[in-house]
Amino acid sequence: MGKQGGDQTESTPYPSDRTRCAGARWAAALALVFLFGCASPRSERHLAPLFTHLSVAGGDTEIELAGGAIQMRWDAGGGALNYWSLRPLYSWRKLQDGHSFSWILPPLGTRRVTPTEEVTQVLPITRYAQRTHPDGETTWSLLTLPGILWNKTKDGRVVRAWFPFGGVMEHFFSFDRVDFVLFPLFARTQRHGRTSYQFLWPFFSYSKGAGGPAWRVWPLAVNNRWEGRYDRKSFLWPLFTMQHNGIHKPERFQQRAWMVWPFFGMSKRGEARSWTTLWPFFGYTKDPRTGFWAWDGPWPLVVFQGGDPERAERKRVWPFYSYYQGDGLTSRYYLWPIYNVRHEDMREFTKDTRYLFPLWHGWTRTSKETGLVTTWAKLWPLFRRYHNREEDEVLRAFPCLNPFWRMQFVDEHYAWMWELWTEERKFEHYKQRSWLGLWRRETDLDEDRRSLVGLWARREYLRQGRPTTETSMLFGLIRWRSQEERGSHFLPAAFPGPGWPLQRTPSRLENQEGPRLR
Repeated sequence: MGKQGGDQTESTPYPSDRTRCAGARWAAALALVFLFGCASPRSERHLAPLFTHLSVAGGDTEIELAGGAIQMRWDAGGGALNYWSLRPLYSWRKLQDGHSFSWILPPLGTRRVTPTEEVTQVLPITRYAQRTHPDGETTWSLLTLPGILWNKTKDGRVVRAWFPFGGVMEHFFSFDRVDFVLFPLFARTQRHGRTSYQFLWPFFSYSKGAGGPAWRVWPLAVNNRWEGRYDRKSFLWPLFTMQHNGIHKPERFQQRAWMVWPFFGMSKRGEARSWTTLWPFFGYTKDPRTGFWAWDGPWPLVVFQGGDPERAERKRVWPFYSYYQGDGLTSRYYLWPIYNVRHEDMREFTKDTRYLFPLWHGWTRTSKETGLVTTWAKLWPLFRRYHNREEDEVLRAFPCLNPFWRMQFVDEHYAWMWELWTEERKFEHYKQRSWLGLWRRETDLDEDRRSLVGLWARREYLRQGRPTTETSMLFGLIRWRSQEERGSHFLPAAFPGPGWPLQRTPSRLENQEGPRLR
């Protein structure tokens, strides 16, 4: 018995030995796969949410990392980069004719680049603009916190300012030039030929030059005038004010106004008269020439105006009801801002909108030239849908956590975090994407490609005029091709698959279409 047991021990491996042998065989098999069955950098690799390299509908190639946080796209055939993003922080998009546009911390910042100009701004932190003029001269300006402004003028000078300590600013807002020292202690402004000196702004000022002299000792007395344009005076502002505006215009267009605040005020322009008391709560306006009238009382809760077909009509008992009609727009609010119905009649289109905040937002726009309809619908927080029949474009996604009106920068930079499913179709290009990119479908007139990460992928196209289907499973370790009249045969492994070539196989047929979205 002992001998027999010894013979069995010598001839039969222990279980641990069997495990090591099986592991060695698997390791050798995997080594062969890596050596002879790896997907090349020029083929599709779908490892979402970590890494995806795909051929998208239309032939462009795309790399996506971290479930969609990082995206890069190149023109068809491995051409130039046309888009990249680090969402939600930044995105860059190439436009036509040397133009490009970027979002920076959307919606706070943007960057626009053209062949002659670039403007970068991040509100309220900084703004930089540079422009190349036809003569080749370059000007630029930088406005940034904490109150620093640098500006290069066309004649080559560089002016600087550090608010509020001191400096010079040229072509700043509506001013031609601003000089200041320890603002508000002293400032000098120049605009349209007039120079104004400010001391302890806004209390003391004196102006000279174009328009004649003007001065201010605020709030005791103000004499702000421009000869031939306006004459405005106040005493113990805002208690006593008088204005004469539009002096250079015909008499019927000139305005004269006065007020003893807040008790009573009056304004007249031609035959029109306006009265106000307890400003700004109660006011009345009447123009016998046009029939226009308006009543505020108490503003802004109650407003009524009408009588003149050339001017807007308003009815407001806020927040219960409001009505506006003018400039091609008719809008009604019920329990503002809960429910809104509006109709727009513009030169190029008509548009009807219904808005039930925050649950529903939908509109229908009809082109007057073509009669084609564009629709938008959002049922918050479930789904959103956009259908543009003029561009033959459909977008659909769910859920939709943004409760506001359509904001494309939100859909581009933030929606990928929560959208479980998106569909997009534009002409013959059709796309599907699940959350984190685990499922992808990219279809055009050349090919239909679908992939569920790691488990299954399929490619349908024409090969030598014959419908062909290629299937990949288990990260490209098992792949085969099926073709009518020729049956099926295995393809080399392409780990990590699916391993389809990034360049699509041309296979266009007349009347061939991708999936339709209605």
